[in-house]
Amino acid sequence: MQIKKIRGWKRRVKQLGGWKKDSITLDINSLKEYGVEYRKIFNFDERYFIPNWFKHKIVSSFIDVFKHWKAQAKDEFESFYIRLDINQTDIFDSEIMIVIGDAIKEYKSKWEKVEKHIPKPDWVIEFCKKEWIPYYQCSVWLEDEINSLSDTDKSKLMEQLVKVNKINDISEEEIQEYTIIDSIVWCIEYENKPSIML
Repeated sequence: MQIKKIRGWKRRVKQLGGWKKDSITLDINSLKEYGVEYRKIFNFDERYFIPNWFKHKIVSSFIDVFKHWKAQAKDEFESFYIRLDINQTDIFDSEIMIVIGDAIKEYKSKWEKVEKHIPKPDWVIEFCKKEWIPYYQCSVWLEDEINSLSDTDKSKLMEQLVKVNKINDISEEEIQEYTIIDSIVWCIEYENKPSIML
């Protein structure tokens, strides 16, 4: 009996190196034009098993990009917000983003902090003695969408409920909006604020 060897990790490491090389320089012009710039990692089909050593390399590459973007942004902008999110459930859904101007407040309010203690995965490596903070990555469901689910699916979804907001729809009728946990992301963030002259 011949055991089939899983191939491709050398290729994946090379691909990751190429992603880092392509991502390390912040696109200042795009950031100025759109107010936001972000990068996600490449994707591949073998998502059923990603070894921890490769996850470690992905996190390390993201950290290098974070450091370079932060340094480049400090040279260009008085005010910016940069954030690195490592997705615990699906590392390929991790991203780094940087925002400027009015977008800062909006982006910072998108996240729900995890209040209870949860263990950090071993492959989320230390970064300059900064603390990785867990946040929920959430999706928003409207009441009609939830009511269209089977009782079993609705019950599973409600187990992941973070909060319920009352909002007005386009006809100014009050409806409920449900914030549901999709996964947990481990975050490092930095905000550069303009200095106040006295």
